[in-house]
Amino acid sequence: MHHLTLDSPDTTIKLKLSEVTKAIYGSKKMVVLTGAGISCNAGIPDFRSAHGLYNANTSTTVKGKDLFDISLFRNEDTLQAFASFMETLYGHTTQAMPTETHKFIHHLKKHNKLLRCYTQNIDALERKLELHTGIIEAQTSNFRKHWKDLDVVQLHGDLHALSCTACFAHFDWSADLRVQLAAGEIPECPKCLENYHHKSAEGKRLSSLTVGMLRPTIVLYGENHPHSESISRGISMDIRSRPDCLVIFGTSLRVDGVKKLVKTMAKEIHDRNGKVIFVNKTSPSHAVWGDFIDYFIESDCDSWIRSLKQDYPDLFLTQLELDQLKLKKSKGKKKQMMLTPPPTPSTNKKFDVSIDPKSIKSNDKIKQLLGERASPEYSPIKTNRIIDLSDEELDVVKQELKKKNPLKQINGNKNSKRPTRPSSKVSKDLDKENQSPKRSSPKKQPVIKQRQNIAIIPKICL
Repeated sequence: MHHLTLDSPDTTIKLKLSEVTKAIYGSKKMVVLTGAGISCNAGIPDFRSAHGLYNANTSTTVKGKDLFDISLFRNEDTLQAFASFMETLYGHTTQAMPTETHKFIHHLKKHNKLLRCYTQNIDALERKLELHTGIIEAQTSNFRKHWKDLDVVQLHGDLHALSCTACFAHFDWSADLRVQLAAGEIPECPKCLENYHHKSAEGKRLSSLTVGMLRPTIVLYGENHPHSESISRGISMDIRSRPDCLVIFGTSLRVDGVKKLVKTMAKEIHDRNGKVIFVNKTSPSHAVWGDFIDYFIESDCDSWIRSLKQDYPDLFLTQLELDQLKLKKSKGKKKQMMLTPPPTPSTNKKFDVSIDPKSIKSNDKIKQLLGERASPEYSPIKTNRIIDLSDEELDVVKQELKKKNPLKQINGNKNSKRPTRPSSKVSKDLDKENQSPKRSSPKKQPVIKQRQNIAIIPKICL
C-alpha cells in the first residue's frame, strides 16, 4: 500500500498520483464505496471524528455509538433521545447539497464508468443528482434487471423514510411527524391505528393487535439486516460483471459487513490487474489492509477530486461541453491553417526525374506533382495529340501515320480493346532535320526515334 499526499514535493509520490489518475482514466467498470466523510463538506457531521456526531451529542442518557443501537428501544428515556436526535439529523440532510465527491460519482455514471456505488450514508444526497438510490428486495421479480438499474446501494438504509416496527409500512416525513420526533415522542403507525379502530368498531378482539411505532428506515447496530440476502445477491452479480477498479471514500472501514465487502471486491479486482484506491483523512492499518489497498491518499475527499479534475478534466464535462470543446479546437486548427501563407508556385515546368514513373497511375496524379509535366515516355496515351514537335515535324508524322492507317487503333470502335503503347523499337536516325523517317515493317507500330533535346514520340490518348 502506497501512502500518498497531494502537496508532497517528492517525485516518487507525484508519479504514484499519476498512476492513480491513469487507473481512473482507464477504468470502465468502477465500484465506489463511500462513508460519512464525503458528506462533511455538505454540512452533515461524521460519526467518529473530534467534531462528529458521537462526540457532539450532549445527552447524558445516550452517548457515542449507542445513538444507533437497537437497545435504545428498550428504555423510554433512551427512546426519547433517539427520536430527537433523528429529527435533528434529518434536518441537516434536507438542507445539505451534494459535494464534489457526490458529483464525481454522477460524472462516472454519465460517462458509463460506474458499475455500482455502495454507500454507508443514510442522507441520500446522491438522489439530488438524479442517481437511482435504494435497495432491491431479494424476492422481487426480475431482480437482475432492477439491480442493474440501481446506481447507489444504501447499505444502512434511508433516513428520508419512516417505517412501522409492527406492520413495516413505509411513510414519508411530514411536518406533524417532525414536531413529534423533535419533542422526543415516537409517533404511532397510522396504518396500525386505522386497523385497530376498524376492528374495534366491529367488536373483534383487540388483545392480539399491536400498534407499531414509526422510526427511520435505517439499520441499527445489533439488529438483523432486513436486506442482507438481496445485498449479497447483488454483490455476487457485480463481481461476475468483472469490475476493474475500486475507489473508497471517507470511511474508517470498521463495520464488519463493509470490511468483508472491500476484501472480497479487492481480491476479484486484483485478479484482473485492477487497482484499489482509498481516500480518507485518517490512514488505515497497514497490517490489516496492506494486501488489499494499492494506494492510500491522505486527503479530504473533495480536495482530491479537485486535484483529479486538473489532471483529468474531460471526466467532469458533459457530453455537450465535450462536443463544444472539440468544435472549438477544430475551428482553431482551421484558422491557423488559413493564416499560413500558401507556397510560392514553381515556374520550372521540367520533368522531375526524382519521381518514379511507375508509381504514376493517372493524369490527375501527374497534375498534382506541383504542376510539372511528366516525361512523354511514361505519359498515358492521348488521342490525336502530338506535343513538342515543330510544324514541319508534325506534318511528317501525320503523313507516316496515315500510311500505316493507325486510326482504327487510335480512334477505334467501342468494342476495340485498349490501345497499347508504341513499340520500343525505333527507326534509323534521320539524315536531316526535315527528312521524314523511313518506313518500318507494316506489322509494327510507327515509332519516331528521339533526337537530342527533341522528343518526337506521339502521345496518344485512350
